[in-house]
Amino acid sequence: MSNRAKISASIHTNVLNLIINSDKPVSTLEICARINRAWHSVQNHCLKLQIEGKITGFKVGNMNLWVKASKK
Repeated sequence: MSNRAKISASIHTNVLNLIINSDKPVSTLEICARINRAWHSVQNHCLKLQIEGKITGFKVGNMNLWVKASKK
């Protein structure tokens, strides 16, 4: 696995863990601050996780908020 792939997997895991362990919706900016990564990288990983069905995203004003996906 290349270094870039390892970093990507790390971001993916960190974002998912942070959202799952949060009691309230988490903004992309909050995630960036907590895991020390760029906004664009975090946003892309959140969108990938949403496509995978692991998290749900919604927009409030200008903020993207993320929560753990509910089981149907």
